[in-house]
Amino acid sequence: MDIVEKFLPDHSGQILDVGCGNVEVTGLQYCDSRLRTKHRVIGVDINPGQQANVVTASAQDLPFSDQSIDYVVSFDVIEHIENYPEVIEEMLRVTKERAIIIVPTTSKLYVRKSINLFRRMIGGAGSKYGQLLLQGHYYEFFKEEIFQFKGKDFRVSFMKIDYPILGKSFFNRSGLIFAGIFIFDRLK
Repeated sequence: MDIVEKFLPDHSGQILDVGCGNVEVTGLQYCDSRLRTKHRVIGVDINPGQQANVVTASAQDLPFSDQSIDYVVSFDVIEHIENYPEVIEEMLRVTKERAIIIVPTTSKLYVRKSINLFRRMIGGAGSKYGQLLLQGHYYEFFKEEIFQFKGKDFRVSFMKIDYPILGKSFFNRSGLIFAGIFIFDRLK
């Protein structure tokens, strides 16, 4: 959330949190309360529970018109969706200014091949073991796979940070999987 705050202007605007979920983390739900003091925040999730200001909808079919939301944010969502291109296209369609997408990223082909082999061995990301061992992740992205969505309408920038949730795990410690932060700015 600290990173996201740095990339959002300090004025009141509307933020759409795609895939906000139904999970409390340290007592805070979607879009940390700090953002809610400066922005109007709407969450969208296919299974949001009883959260206020959350629209029940699929990320693949956002119920908002083109360029109707100032900023779109998505934290660790598209790796859980098999057809992720539709989700990215939807986020870019509805954003007026900027979309910030944070996903597990790797720059090593052998890491992806190894994890994909493991996925196949345990029955896929959606299987019982895939949900348990891989947290339902279908992908670890290469930077180029996300950059391809910029098209003629967006400029995209990229940065990476370590995933604090992985702590001292082998993948994180070795820099093999990290949080890729993709910032799509709509060209005027």
